[in-house]
Amino acid sequence: MRIDDLMTMCWRLVLRNRRRYKAVIAGIAFGTAGFILIQTMGDSVEKKMGEHLELLGEATVIKAEYKNDLEFHPGEFVNSDVNNLKQLNDVIAVAPVVTLPKVEAYFQTTQWGPGLFGINHEYWMTQTCRLQSGRLIGPSDVVGRKPVVVLGQDVVKYLFKNVDPVGQVIRLGNLSFKVIGTLGGIQHTDIRRGVFIPITTAQSLFQGVSSIHNIYVRVSNWNDVDRVRLEVQDVLNNNHKGYENAMRIVYFPKRIEKVKSTVYLVKLFIWAALGVTLVLGGLGIMNVMLAAVQDRTKEIGLRKALGAKEELILLQFLTESGLISMFAGAIGVLVGIVSVYLLKDPIGVDISLQILFTSVAGGLLFTMCLGIVSGLYPSVRASRLDSVTAMRFE
Repeated sequence: MRIDDLMTMCWRLVLRNRRRYKAVIAGIAFGTAGFILIQTMGDSVEKKMGEHLELLGEATVIKAEYKNDLEFHPGEFVNSDVNNLKQLNDVIAVAPVVTLPKVEAYFQTTQWGPGLFGINHEYWMTQTCRLQSGRLIGPSDVVGRKPVVVLGQDVVKYLFKNVDPVGQVIRLGNLSFKVIGTLGGIQHTDIRRGVFIPITTAQSLFQGVSSIHNIYVRVSNWNDVDRVRLEVQDVLNNNHKGYENAMRIVYFPKRIEKVKSTVYLVKLFIWAALGVTLVLGGLGIMNVMLAAVQDRTKEIGLRKALGAKEELILLQFLTESGLISMFAGAIGVLVGIVSVYLLKDPIGVDISLQILFTSVAGGLLFTMCLGIVSGLYPSVRASRLDSVTAMRFE
């Protein structure tokens, strides 16, 4: 029998018995769609999770600082350090910070002593705090050296009581600043008790804050943190020859391991669920093919009596099993691709076409193998039926 005749015959038999195969096709299609969805969006979702610092506890943030425990060293970073660090791969934010431990802050008759932080607009990407009201310091504020300020939670509490601070004017020392925003969310003690102004404003208006002692570096993915840490250290060591021991690179490997273990557990659960779905689909194919052998016992006996060889019977049932799984896989691929494109915008992730094509090919290959393996036993059983016994079967 020619291959095209075999395929045509098997496809007609599949269509004739399509109602029997509905549940099996649905299970395999669901598993294939899930495989494509997870494979395609897995890396992008991991990177997106890296942006949610409240969940990660700043696990993707590296801090470069001078330890200030040596008698002779400059004790400061420079703008060229910041520019060099921005060129590193997988670095998405570099935030130099200048500080004053305490500044006198006044609002009307109320006075308090918060810490002063001079920052750039990328600083917010390196901290767990979020905007509560108003807006944050942006690039135009830094470039224009604007007299604007963002307040931590405790500053709002002690200076403003029940007054909405956004739009109000406060004095820091003898200088007036307009409050443009307040912070909420998870805040460290220094942030809760801090006032934040553009770094250029701080360096030009306040004495003792011209030197950059700390630089925060945000990495796009926790898997790259250790490599980027070493690269940051190399850049700063090369820029500050002779002062290598005065600088320290701080990062949080234990937090990263906790995050990784949590994500891996979630992935394991999802993959296990998909695996069970696909295995059940394979068992479903085996069961329906065994039922088909039972129903078509007389047909098999008649064909063998007319000269059909065992190999042909085996190939016929194996082809039917493969067609069922491939048809289900094709539906799963279609559903998976549509799901990827429907979900990428709401989730806010980018899709790699290369990974998408690879997952589609992998999904189809897996379903084809699943169909062959699941149909092998029923096919062998059908091919070994005795023709006389089969024709007498009721």
